[in-house]
Amino acid sequence: MTVSGRSPDKEQPPSQQISHAEPLVQSVRAYLSRELPAEPPSPSPPLCHADIAADTAHEEIKGINFEPRLRRNDLNNNASARQNESREMPNLAELLQRQPLLSRKADAPQPTTDESDPEHSPQRTHAGDFIVELPPGTIREERYPKEIGKTIVSFFFLFICVCINMMSLSLVHERLPDRNTTAPLSDIVLDNVTARDWGLSVSEYLIMISTTVAMLVVILHKHRFIVARRLFFIIGLLYLYRSLTMYVTVLPVSSTTYYCSPKSNNTTPLLIIKRMFYLISGFGLSINGKHTYCGDFIYSGHTMILVLSYLIVAEYSPKKLWPMHWAMWASACMGVVFVLVAHGHYTVDVVIAYYITTRLFWTFHSLLVTPHRAGGGYNHYMIQREWWYWLFTYLEGNVRGPVPRRYDWPLFWPRTKLFSRLS
Repeated sequence: MTVSGRSPDKEQPPSQQISHAEPLVQSVRAYLSRELPAEPPSPSPPLCHADIAADTAHEEIKGINFEPRLRRNDLNNNASARQNESREMPNLAELLQRQPLLSRKADAPQPTTDESDPEHSPQRTHAGDFIVELPPGTIREERYPKEIGKTIVSFFFLFICVCINMMSLSLVHERLPDRNTTAPLSDIVLDNVTARDWGLSVSEYLIMISTTVAMLVVILHKHRFIVARRLFFIIGLLYLYRSLTMYVTVLPVSSTTYYCSPKSNNTTPLLIIKRMFYLISGFGLSINGKHTYCGDFIYSGHTMILVLSYLIVAEYSPKKLWPMHWAMWASACMGVVFVLVAHGHYTVDVVIAYYITTRLFWTFHSLLVTPHRAGGGYNHYMIQREWWYWLFTYLEGNVRGPVPRRYDWPLFWPRTKLFSRLS
């Protein structure tokens, strides 16, 4: 019997529905009489219950559920049963409120990102941790402690590495081949470009602009202490590597017009220390007339600072400031070109500087999101082969991954809403 599409005015009364169901009940009784042991006949057969779907455990039809068939035939139109069913189904809020705080199992899927910053902040969840779901957009500030003491330690590491670099340059200057007898090495770029001394000044002006922009990004960052100690550590490693490479192999001066101070016949520790502080006071730039010691070729410090400034701005500034990112990239490229135009470095110095700077920066930031960073196993053993890994774990032990791109004014006054828009 097909009753789909039945209009309300043609609905049959309950008495007719019961009469239609009576042959079905009689057939079930006949079936049960053949399967079950015979029972004494009752004097008067009971009437069929009006709501068969709600009373499927009736004595005469025990063990048979008529609910699917009655629903297909649309014979049960009891509104009260539907209301009871709707009242028995709790909504999502009630279900969440009834759930206790359960520990996440080890094989449960782990969340990978923090809602406070979709592009960053992978979080680690260990077995046995209690999980409390937070609304989207909630910032978990406790995951990013300032730890100013670690930032100071990182700054001292940078200062020591800079001092080692300047001491190495002071020693290399004394071992420099005589430019009157030793010509510059053959270079595919320098041999085909006429030396322009003003190119080195232009490159250093671009360095000053790039470093200023990178410093502003760090100062205005909400987690400035974390970002600062990371950069102090990376720059310190770059200067330490540079002091080693330029000391082991001394190249002849690449420019025939660049001024180099005369050598000293008697090199003493006091003289080296004086030269070191003299170079540090000039920030390693020749534009102020204090970089008059030659021999720091492999690898290029100008290229290192230009590339690193771009990487800092690209990593820690908002993506919506993409014009500034492209401007920093163009500034780095032009600065490198002008260094080569001035014959301030060999081409190999620039190539090595770019490679070491980018690899070290990206390796450090890749370790921040490595899942085996706090665990054991083969991958963890390979990561530990970096000699500076122990210092990395000390600086980043309480910071879980990259910091979100959020900004605020570092002083108490004036307050502005510009940084919330940037964030």
